[in-house]
Amino acid sequence: MSRLREEFIKTGQVRFVYKHFAVLGPESVRAAAASECAAEQDKFWEFHDFVFADQLANRTVLTNDQLTAMAVTLGMDGQSFAECAGSNRYTAQIRQESFSVQSLGVRGTPGFAINGVYVAGAQPYNVFRRLINEQLVNQ
Repeated sequence: MSRLREEFIKTGQVRFVYKHFAVLGPESVRAAAASECAAEQDKFWEFHDFVFADQLANRTVLTNDQLTAMAVTLGMDGQSFAECAGSNRYTAQIRQESFSVQSLGVRGTPGFAINGVYVAGAQPYNVFRRLINEQLVNQ
C-alpha cells in the first residue's frame, strides 16, 4: 500500500477513500474506532499498519488499554488517545461504514474498488498498478 500511496495517491492521480469494515465483533469495532482516534493525532496509517501487523504476528486482544499502549509506542499522546478510545464517539461511524461496505456485497477484508472493478483480498503491488493504469488510460 505504501508504494501505491507514493506513486498514485500523493501525486494526485488517484483519490483514495478508506472505509472501515469491522465485521469481527466488538474487538474489530474498537480497533477501527481507535484508528480514528489515531487520525486525530495524524497517525491513522501508522496506527492502522501497526495494529494489522500485530494481529498477524501476535493476535493481541485489542482492549482499549492495549490499543492505547500501541498508540503510545507510536509516539501518540496516551491520555488523549485513551480518552478518545473510551468515548465511543466513532462507534456509529464505524457501524455505518461497515454496513455500507457490506451492502455492496463485500464479504471480507481487505477489499478494493477501482472505478467499480472489485479486487478481493491482499494483492501484489503489480496487480493494483496494472488496474490503476488501465483506469487512468480509460479516463
